Amino acid sequence: MNILKKIRDVSVSIIPIVAIALLLYFLVPGIPSNILIKFLIASALIIIGETLFLTGVDSTIMPMGEMVGSSIQKVNSFFLFTFFAFLFGMFATVAEPDVQVLTGEIVAFGMNINQTLLLFIIGAGVGLFVAFALIRIVKKVPIRVLYLVFMVIAFAVASSVPESFVAIAFDAGGSTVGIVTTPFLLAMVSGIVESRSKNTSDNFGVVGIAGLGPVIAVLILSIFLRGNSNTIASANWNIFVQVLYNTTMAIIPLVAVFYIFQIIYVKLPKSKKIALAIGVAITFVGLYLFLFGINFGVLEMGSSIGLALSDQPLWLVLIIYALFAFSIVFTEPAIRVLGAQIESETQGNINRKIITISMGISMVIAVVLSALRIYFNISIWYFIGIGYGTIAVLMLFSDLMFVSIGFDSGSVAGGPITTAIIMPAMVAMSSTGDGFGFIALTSMFPVLVLEIIGVVYNIHLKRIARDRRKISARVAYAAENYSNMEKLEKRYLELKERKENVQAE
Repeated sequence: MNILKKIRDVSVSIIPIVAIALLLYFLVPGIPSNILIKFLIASALIIIGETLFLTGVDSTIMPMGEMVGSSIQKVNSFFLFTFFAFLFGMFATVAEPDVQVLTGEIVAFGMNINQTLLLFIIGAGVGLFVAFALIRIVKKVPIRVLYLVFMVIAFAVASSVPESFVAIAFDAGGSTVGIVTTPFLLAMVSGIVESRSKNTSDNFGVVGIAGLGPVIAVLILSIFLRGNSNTIASANWNIFVQVLYNTTMAIIPLVAVFYIFQIIYVKLPKSKKIALAIGVAITFVGLYLFLFGINFGVLEMGSSIGLALSDQPLWLVLIIYALFAFSIVFTEPAIRVLGAQIESETQGNINRKIITISMGISMVIAVVLSALRIYFNISIWYFIGIGYGTIAVLMLFSDLMFVSIGFDSGSVAGGPITTAIIMPAMVAMSSTGDGFGFIALTSMFPVLVLEIIGVVYNIHLKRIARDRRKISARVAYAAENYSNMEKLEKRYLELKERKENVQAE
């Protein structure tokens, strides 16, 4: 039954994308029939693969994260504590399908570097910042301070690298929050917070901080790559072998580090080791089918859509991308989960429908602005500069929970299938080949929107507090008046009694 539910959820998130692609095939000339057929076959493989992969994540990745989190108090050395946090953050990111897809796109279109090396550099950025985030929890550093410091560092480094790398770096940061990284890190952090912090609000924000790590890591990498045409390129292997290699490098390191950790600290019984091994096998097969489907048919379809749209009127291009954004938001289960989470944390003061509608608006704006930026060749700095500048200001006035959840959910609306079809389309649509920055904007706008909701929520709470103070003042005033009336009535009775006594005498 659980697998059937996953098949339904995965199908609901993919079928609208397939429907839009079919619509474009019949309405917009220029998409070859053989590419459409490969795309349909790939979509079926992706549904099967992602279903198996999510099943494996539930039975393997999440329990691993929970076991690491609940056992972390056994790690007495603070160095080992942060070192394991770094390793798990890095290898969970390497296993992330979103990152696998993005690095393939970067190698193909934007950066002359080995894909595996790029994967581990992005993963190292996540791992390092996960360690920083956990140190913040233990040392009780305000999370706003950490966000602002890392944002300043990111923009300072970005100012000294070519603009094309800026878009790629922010795309890398936006792609790390996915179906592996998020559940694993949240499960791990939950156990750490329970054992070391006791402040449940610290559950939020770690994934958001981790997302800033790849931005800085890729920016620093671009400084070393600038002008270097001799960087080793990815091997041109057969697609079956290449996907097998990528899948192996994604799954095996994470499992190996966990196995070492459990030997030292968890000490699982044999039955649980066997269950985890079965889960790892299911995860491996699912990820292989998923990545194979992406490489077999989705990337080509995305490029064909972009080439076909490059000859179409701008208004039609914007409508099509708005349809893609709409289908992403209203078919993505993670957005519904986010809405329910916020509604619960705010005791119903923020309805989940408001979150869904807000995310829908932010995604449509982000995708349309990405298309406009590429169409008119506008600098990415205008978007991320103004956007993150506004985020930094709103951070000071927004409710802290919304700041943390906003950064955590920066990529909640997207996914690997979206990245695989929309990014190649935008790259192909661009006359300069600079189609990156799409993920950067789609991960920035949800933060902006949720912070705005956080400001409104703070205003709402202050209004409630003000109304309560008014009611309390009125009650106090009435009580005081009532108290005076009692005194006056008592005095009146005393005077009346005295008068009656005088008359009686």
